[in-house]
Amino acid sequence: MSITWVIIGSIAQLMLAFFLFMLVVFSAAGIANNNEALKPVHLTLLNLSIYLLPALCLISAGVVIYEYYNGGSAVAYWWYLLPVVAAAIYLAYAVNLNK
Repeated sequence: MSITWVIIGSIAQLMLAFFLFMLVVFSAAGIANNNEALKPVHLTLLNLSIYLLPALCLISAGVVIYEYYNGGSAVAYWWYLLPVVAAAIYLAYAVNLNK
Protein backbone atom coordinates (compact mmCIF):
# COMPACT_ATOMS: atom_id res chain seq x y z
CA MET A 1 0.00 0.00 0.00
CA SER A 2 1.21 3.46 -0.82
CA ILE A 3 0.75 6.34 1.63
CA THR A 4 -0.02 8.58 -1.34
CA TRP A 5 -3.06 6.54 -2.37
CA VAL A 6 -4.19 6.14 1.22
CA ILE A 7 -4.17 9.93 1.65
CA ILE A 8 -5.80 10.62 -1.72
CA GLY A 9 -8.44 7.95 -1.12
CA SER A 10 -9.19 9.19 2.38
CA ILE A 11 -9.58 12.78 1.20
CA ALA A 12 -11.86 11.56 -1.59
CA GLN A 13 -13.93 9.68 1.00
CA LEU A 14 -14.32 12.85 3.06
CA MET A 15 -15.49 14.75 -0.02
CA LEU A 16 -17.86 11.90 -0.88
CA ALA A 17 -19.27 12.03 2.66
CA PHE A 18 -20.28 15.68 2.22
CA PHE A 19 -21.74 14.96 -1.22
CA LEU A 20 -23.75 11.97 0.03
CA PHE A 21 -25.06 13.98 2.98
CA MET A 22 -26.37 16.68 0.66
CA LEU A 23 -27.72 14.11 -1.81
CA VAL A 24 -29.70 12.29 0.87
CA VAL A 25 -30.95 15.47 2.55
CA PHE A 26 -32.39 16.91 -0.63
CA SER A 27 -33.69 13.65 -2.08
CA ALA A 28 -35.30 12.56 1.19
CA ALA A 29 -36.87 15.98 1.68
CA GLY A 30 -38.25 15.90 -1.85
CA ILE A 31 -39.68 12.42 -1.37
CA ALA A 32 -41.20 13.29 2.01
CA ASN A 33 -42.76 16.52 0.74
CA ASN A 34 -44.30 14.99 -2.37
CA ASN A 35 -45.70 11.87 -0.76
CA GLU A 36 -48.04 12.37 2.21
CA ALA A 37 -48.92 8.64 2.38
CA LEU A 38 -45.35 7.63 3.18
CA LYS A 39 -45.18 4.90 5.83
CA PRO A 40 -43.21 5.58 9.03
CA VAL A 41 -40.73 2.81 8.20
CA HIS A 42 -39.81 4.61 4.98
CA LEU A 43 -39.36 7.90 6.81
CA THR A 44 -37.15 6.16 9.34
CA LEU A 45 -34.99 4.66 6.58
CA LEU A 46 -34.68 8.04 4.85
CA ASN A 47 -33.73 9.76 8.11
CA LEU A 48 -31.23 7.02 8.96
CA SER A 49 -29.65 7.32 5.52
CA ILE A 50 -28.79 10.96 6.20
CA TYR A 51 -26.28 9.82 8.81
CA LEU A 52 -25.46 6.30 7.65
CA LEU A 53 -24.10 7.05 4.17
CA PRO A 54 -21.58 9.71 5.31
CA ALA A 55 -20.62 7.49 8.26
CA LEU A 56 -19.80 4.66 5.85
CA CYS A 57 -17.35 6.99 4.10
CA LEU A 58 -15.59 7.75 7.36
CA ILE A 59 -15.57 4.09 8.38
CA SER A 60 -14.10 2.97 5.06
CA ALA A 61 -11.38 5.62 5.22
CA GLY A 62 -10.63 4.62 8.81
CA VAL A 63 -10.36 0.95 7.90
CA VAL A 64 -7.94 1.67 5.05
CA ILE A 65 -5.79 3.88 7.29
CA TYR A 66 -5.83 1.17 9.97
CA GLU A 67 -4.82 -1.45 7.40
CA TYR A 68 -2.00 0.78 6.17
CA TYR A 69 -0.53 1.19 9.64
CA ASN A 70 -0.82 -2.52 10.35
CA GLY A 71 0.83 -3.67 7.13
CA GLY A 72 -2.29 -4.48 5.12
CA SER A 73 -2.21 -5.36 1.46
CA ALA A 74 -3.62 -3.46 -1.48
CA VAL A 75 -6.85 -5.45 -1.08
CA ALA A 76 -7.75 -2.91 1.64
CA TYR A 77 -8.41 -0.34 -1.08
CA TRP A 78 -11.65 -2.24 -1.83
CA TRP A 79 -13.06 -0.74 1.37
CA TYR A 80 -13.30 2.56 -0.51
CA LEU A 81 -16.06 0.96 -2.61
CA LEU A 82 -18.38 0.36 0.37
CA PRO A 83 -20.01 3.85 0.41
CA VAL A 84 -20.38 3.83 -3.38
CA VAL A 85 -22.33 0.57 -3.24
CA ALA A 86 -24.42 1.89 -0.35
CA ALA A 87 -25.17 5.07 -2.32
CA ALA A 88 -26.26 3.01 -5.34
CA ILE A 89 -28.58 0.97 -3.11
CA TYR A 90 -29.99 4.18 -1.59
CA LEU A 91 -30.59 5.72 -5.01
CA ALA A 92 -32.37 2.59 -6.23
CA TYR A 93 -34.52 2.64 -3.08
CA ALA A 94 -35.29 6.36 -3.39
CA VAL A 95 -36.21 6.12 -7.06
CA ASN A 96 -38.46 3.12 -6.35
CA LEU A 97 -40.04 4.93 -3.39
CA ASN A 98 -40.74 8.03 -5.46
CA LYS A 99 -42.76 6.16 -8.10
